[in-house]
Amino acid sequence: MTLLRYTAAALAMLPVAAFAQTTEDEIIVTASGFEQPRSETGQAIDIIDRDRLDQLQSATIADALKTVPGVSISTRGGLGSQSSAFIRGGSSAQTLVLIDGVRINDLTSPNGAFDFGALMTGNIGRVEILRGPNSVIWGSQAFGGVVNVKSIAPVDGFEARMGAEYGSYDTQRVNANIAGSSGVLEGSVGGSFVHSDGISALAGGTERDGYDNLTGNARLKVNVHDGFSLDFRSYYNRATVAYDSAFGIGANGLPVSRNRQFVGYVGAEFDLLDGRLQNRIAYTRTDIKRIGTDPVVFSFNNFNVRGAIDRAELHTAFDLSEALTLVAGAEYESSFASTSFEGAMPDIARNQLGSGFGQMILRPLTGLTLTAGVRHDAYDDYGGQTTFGGNAAFTPNDGRTMFRATYGEGFRAPTLTEGQPPYGNPDLKPETARNFDLGVEHQFLGNKAQIFATYFNRRSNDLIAFSSVTFQSENIDKVAAKGLEAGLVLTPIENFHIQASYSWVDAINRSAGANFGKRQTLRPQHSASLTADWQTPFGLSVGSSLYWVGNSFDDAANKLRLNGYALFGLRASIPLTDALELYSRIDNLFDADYTVVAGYNSFGRNATMGVRAKF
Repeated sequence: MTLLRYTAAALAMLPVAAFAQTTEDEIIVTASGFEQPRSETGQAIDIIDRDRLDQLQSATIADALKTVPGVSISTRGGLGSQSSAFIRGGSSAQTLVLIDGVRINDLTSPNGAFDFGALMTGNIGRVEILRGPNSVIWGSQAFGGVVNVKSIAPVDGFEARMGAEYGSYDTQRVNANIAGSSGVLEGSVGGSFVHSDGISALAGGTERDGYDNLTGNARLKVNVHDGFSLDFRSYYNRATVAYDSAFGIGANGLPVSRNRQFVGYVGAEFDLLDGRLQNRIAYTRTDIKRIGTDPVVFSFNNFNVRGAIDRAELHTAFDLSEALTLVAGAEYESSFASTSFEGAMPDIARNQLGSGFGQMILRPLTGLTLTAGVRHDAYDDYGGQTTFGGNAAFTPNDGRTMFRATYGEGFRAPTLTEGQPPYGNPDLKPETARNFDLGVEHQFLGNKAQIFATYFNRRSNDLIAFSSVTFQSENIDKVAAKGLEAGLVLTPIENFHIQASYSWVDAINRSAGANFGKRQTLRPQHSASLTADWQTPFGLSVGSSLYWVGNSFDDAANKLRLNGYALFGLRASIPLTDALELYSRIDNLFDADYTVVAGYNSFGRNATMGVRAKF
């Protein structure tokens, strides 16, 4: 069935009504590292807030990211299994992930990619997704894009949120968060727990690979004086993942990985010159540990790995005038990784990094913002990297129409595993990319409708891949990626909301050899999403989602084809009191049989019911 027929079928099942779309200029931080209106950046940025997460009833951040144009997700099995995000055809290692402003990419993995499998939505307040490189501000791995995840922020007064749900595969979730402010203190603290019996990760298995996840989050801000505050943030995640391994006995294997993630932030913010000079100084810590055990096969499934990043940073933004803002920063980072397998001594690697950047934000006339910046990173193991970037945003009519243009360079430094002995290659260079994109957004029908489209083109060089000739990592790959991201947000009548997006991503191997001209693995060329939600006059809210993915390949030679698929879901919620709401959803309503990664299982039809409260 074609995408058009799926879309028509979904629309036919929906009520003909809609939800008012906000048109306010949202505040973002991923463009410059400081808060600024979204209308002042030429970069493509999407925002998923807490209300949208509740509306979609997204169980994981990966589920929510599927609705963002230019983003594709690949999961190897059921809940908690390894989940990779590919932005604009880039690899999962080329997506930088932040949690409450702290880098959390896994430096214990070979390519430093972040695993979205453990990132639940329970106490997440907001997600910003920047599509395209922004290495000027964020450095290494801000190559394909940046995903900035924030826990629920402090609020004025007092707020409590709680939720519990039960679903198929004995999946249980509970979460709670309290937030508030009193005098000089602002705080938020919460926790969540998830359990699922799961499904067999590998196809053909009869045993279930279960999952447990415990997460805690805390934020405290102390407003010591006008223009001076102290900021403390922490996030902790502990998960136990049963999985099936290629190094095991197959689909009924028994390996288990016990994973721990911690990020901490201690900082101070102070303003000078009547607030025109904003400063932030911070120390951050990322600590990741994974322990693997396999009672049957004593091989690579029995491991003990740990990685840590200690980072100090000073960032400043100076409003020289209403027309000119200067942003600058200096950073120091020390990283450490230790890897050991059954019966072997641990391999230990370390690295130190010093960085500096500067950015100019110019507003020469009403509605026009120009941004340009440069960054230099100096690594002690392979040398330095200089990165440039710039963008423009222009609105001729107070934001109803926005034109955006971006040129950005990105890079990814070799990981400790890739670049240091005994397994790494110390002669590696960083992966680099040059990207430009052009976009337009337009609101019409009295701001009840918005359309957008963005074209991007990226050339990536010196990509790191394992060489069968030297038996180590080499800078041997090149990729050309181009594409179109388009969408529609429609609010034709009150309380009915339609949101649709389409992505065409053409990521092609340009490396010399037999695979020249082939598509990148697990990168569907076409994908689309459609969500529609209606709040009825008597309080009941109903919604549906359609997620469609085109064909892809799971090998570099493009011989292992994965057929496209479509997933349709329904959801509903109804308030029981002013503070209490009952909700339910059915995912994969038509029980589609589909494959995301070759050889791995995916969920069939499954249902969930839950209750949530907000005081």
